[in-house]
Amino acid sequence: MASRLTPLTFLLLLLARDGCSSNPNENSHSSVDPESFKEGSKGIISEEDKPKHLSNLHDMNSSSLLTTNSTIKIIVNTTVTNTQPATQSTTQPTTQPTTQPTTQPTTESCPEPITSCSDVESHAVETMLEEALMDFSLKLYRAFSDMKKPETNMAFSPFSIASLLTHILLGAGTSTKKNLESILSYPEDSACIHHALKDFTSKGVTSVSQIFHSPDLTIRDSFVNASQSLYGSSPRVLGNDSNVNLELINSWVAENTNHKITQLLDYLPSDTRLVLLNAVYLSAKWKTTFDQKKTQKAPFYLKTSVIKVPMMSSKKYPVAHFTDPILKAKVGQLQLTHNLSLVILMPQNTKHSLKDMEEALSFSVFKAVMRKLEMFKYQPTLLTMPLIKMKSNQDMLGIMEKMEFFDFTYDLNLCGLTEDPDLQVSAMQHQTVLELTETGVEAAAASAVSVARNLLVFEVQQPFLFLLWDQQHRIPVFMGRVYDPTA
Repeated sequence: MASRLTPLTFLLLLLARDGCSSNPNENSHSSVDPESFKEGSKGIISEEDKPKHLSNLHDMNSSSLLTTNSTIKIIVNTTVTNTQPATQSTTQPTTQPTTQPTTQPTTESCPEPITSCSDVESHAVETMLEEALMDFSLKLYRAFSDMKKPETNMAFSPFSIASLLTHILLGAGTSTKKNLESILSYPEDSACIHHALKDFTSKGVTSVSQIFHSPDLTIRDSFVNASQSLYGSSPRVLGNDSNVNLELINSWVAENTNHKITQLLDYLPSDTRLVLLNAVYLSAKWKTTFDQKKTQKAPFYLKTSVIKVPMMSSKKYPVAHFTDPILKAKVGQLQLTHNLSLVILMPQNTKHSLKDMEEALSFSVFKAVMRKLEMFKYQPTLLTMPLIKMKSNQDMLGIMEKMEFFDFTYDLNLCGLTEDPDLQVSAMQHQTVLELTETGVEAAAASAVSVARNLLVFEVQQPFLFLLWDQQHRIPVFMGRVYDPTA
């Protein structure tokens, strides 16, 4: 059976509390009806010494080698603290109406999305996005690792998380915008970030975005136009029946994840105001398949024990690999279709721990390792590696706090998206399921290359870190670690 890297979906639910509704006046958009909407979203990568985001891709096959399934839920509450206009300060002395007009936070105009970007600027940002995403991926890895129990499996998609946050960035007010740019390692006030994402395409990865909102929540026209232009989606209006809304959202997710996720939500609160979704689907196959008959149980060495796990094996599998002296780790790369690859970083022997390797993996080391890997050719190698089936579930609010991002729980400012004030995220969840099997559709014919006398060996028989790497755009689409393949 071929495996798949299936959908990774993020969603933002804004709930109204105390009967709060948005201002339907100026610069707002009543959105499109439920029968009309577009899917699509793109983008991502590259830079020099700062990292810069990712987003979307295109098309892929129904048969693949990896299967990932991940979802993020963000639930936001809306509250009203007073009946005064949002731009007025109720404590401002009436005798000094003009003494500090420009220093009042509430009088700041909300910046509208900038959609213009020259070809030269867009190309420069693409270069920055590559490193931005690498840096963001490491930030996420450390935050996930801190939130997980020691010596456990984990998997996540920095590509998808960055895609969602970048779409939110389009409607973020000043404070939230600056914090998002910082957490994503983006340059300040760069409209070209979204253009770079839009122009990012690949046959192996598809990313789409969609917004659903309640009839009484108005979305700004400027956000609607920018979202349509940059992400190919126009907001859809939800109805008054929660069950119908739930079916509508789950159907959209299923349609845009090749029906790998058919029920993202089990329940949708009746006071849901806004749902922001991003779905990413990755499909890839082994360039060279493994013989299922050769899969058998072999030792896998944990910290204090040895377990037997099903291991795929090949006497002359094409692997690009080397040993890095800084990480004290073996680095190996296996080819997938659509210019994707599986990269494994593993302590060079059982005397070195995965934790030590993780701590040594700084951004500069990460960058150097991936660049060095590009210089190594794929050579026939005695390869042994485990079958992988794992599920990772993580509270993303804790992750964002570990990364020192607090707007989602304290001062979320989405004034560029809607006029509703005082938004606060109450829940955010990320789930990923990953499966790695022997088969791929592109079975290789018998190779005429004979194994050299000095046999090259790459045995994955202890905990390791992995990347699903886009070789063309130099970005990690998925990332994680395998401590116990049977867990």
